[in-house]
Formats: sequence, structure tokens, C-alpha cells
Amino acid sequence: MYIYLDIVQGFSCEMCGTCCRRDWSVTVDKESFLRNRDYFGASGRTEEFGQAFVRLETNRALGEYAYIKKQDDGGCCFLGKDNLCRLHREAGHQHLDSVCQTFPRYPMDSERAVEVTLSFSCPAVLKKIERWEPLEVIRSESLPIVVNSDSYVVSVYPSQQQGFTPLRYYFELEHHFIDIIQCRGLDLEERISLVTSTVDVIEKISHDERFGELLRKTINDNYDFMDQAVAKDISLADVLVEHFFVNFIFKKPFYIYGLRSGAKIMLEMWQTIKSCRQGVTEPMEERTKIFAAVMGLELKYSHNRQSVSSWLARSN
Repeated sequence: MYIYLDIVQGFSCEMCGTCCRRDWSVTVDKESFLRNRDYFGASGRTEEFGQAFVRLETNRALGEYAYIKKQDDGGCCFLGKDNLCRLHREAGHQHLDSVCQTFPRYPMDSERAVEVTLSFSCPAVLKKIERWEPLEVIRSESLPIVVNSDSYVVSVYPSQQQGFTPLRYYFELEHHFIDIIQCRGLDLEERISLVTSTVDVIEKISHDERFGELLRKTINDNYDFMDQAVAKDISLADVLVEHFFVNFIFKKPFYIYGLRSGAKIMLEMWQTIKSCRQGVTEPMEERTKIFAAVMGLELKYSHNRQSVSSWLARSN
């Protein structure tokens, strides 16, 4: 079984080179490091290999063995002037490290299915969300893109949570949070507030022996409230922000970091987006500012989990 957001369908890289110029380090595991060492060595390019791949001696995360150096302009050392990867062209897609093979795809291994969405730090992905229609969660026996089984970003198994925790109901909560964010009878501020207030309620009832019953009541009360909301005139800019938060929730931050921390990240993101829109009245300028904010938020909160965890620890 596969579950994915509908933006995955029909996605193709536009070869803009943006992801190859990002302010992030592309790390490789030991297997990839040795594979590339052998590849470059076989053609007498050992010196080039040594200049491109640098061993990590300290502060290595699990699976990190080396990193790929950047050019002076910040681009990956394998990025050509045509915005194409020289290593990809020479050795083929399968020779690349899993990060480069996968991005901007965001595959997740979950108890219910392999789940996939896309990263909003990719300009080609942002083009796919310029639409009024809500993002749709698709369930299918096939996947419209190829995802390697060794490229999963996170594993989500609520039933394996030790002891009792609201996260055992994670999938039900994720579905509900997405429904809230897509309720266009509420403005964005009200939707964000309803998600965070729901988290507050869940935390308060989490130790009650009737938790399952109380959770269902909380969710049903929310739906009753949303059913009474009157549809409002909203701008495309509001819809773009809605799409961003739906994608954010689908990427499982409320599972990875916990309900309280997931809500905290969402509020921080919302404040950033509100700030970038202040004083802007021209629709195209607003679109540009939102896209810039969204790409920055993706880089900050979706591509560096260790940094996010450190930020959450400091802010608690």
C-alpha cells in the first residue's frame, strides 16, 4: 500500500540547480564513499576524488561518513554550468548518494503504508501548489514515482510506542489536523489556533483512563464547530499557505517531535509567514514573499532534524 499527496503525481525535475546550491551539506555514507573512490580510482582520477569527497572526523550523525565539497559560489562541486550533475551524467542515477537520488521526494516508512510527499524547498514543487484545489491524500497499490527502500526519512509505527501515549492514535490525529487546516470556513489564524488548542486538550486528557472516548469527543466537537463555519473569500496566497501546512503535517512532525513540539514548530512557522506578508498588498509580491518564506522554513525545519531538536530543547 502507498499513501501520498497528489502533488507527487506528474512531478519531474526542472533541472534548475537550486537544490545543488543550497546552504546545506550533502553527506554520504561509507558505502557511497567507497563506491565513488573505486569509480574515480578506476579512471585515474584519485586526486579529483580527494578534492570532492571529504571525510568527516567529528560530529558525525548516523550514516554520515563524508561530505561533498562545494564550489566557491556555493554550488556542489559536481554541478556543471548547464545545471546538470556531472557525476549523474558520467556514472548514472544509481551511482548517486541516496539524498541526491531522492530529493525533493520525501519518503516515509509507516505502519500503514509507504508514504511519500515532496519538499517545498524545490521551486518545481512550489509550481505544483499554485492551485485553488485542496491537496488530496491518495491511497493506491502503486506509486507514481520510484523510491528506494533505503531512503526513508522517518519510520512511523504508533502501535510500537512504549507505554500509553496519545501518539498511539497518531494516524487519526494526523487526518484530523489536515482536515482542520483545510477548513476554509475558518481563516488561517483560526485553523492554526484550533490545531494547537486541540493539542492542549489532548495533553490534558492523556492520562485519563477514558482517553479514547474523550479523544473521539474532542474530534467530533471540532468537526461540529467546523461544520458551522461559513465559507469565506480567501486569496490564493492563503491557499498556498494552507498547502504548505498540509504538507508539513503529512511529513509527521507531530510524531517525530511529539504533539506539543509539533504545535510549537507550526506556530513558529506561522509567525514567520505572517511577518513576511505584513504591508504587502500586491498579489504577485505576496506570492513571491510566501514562496521565499516557505522555502526557508523547509530548509530550517525539514532538512536538519538535529538542529530542530536542539532548538526545541533550548526553547522549552
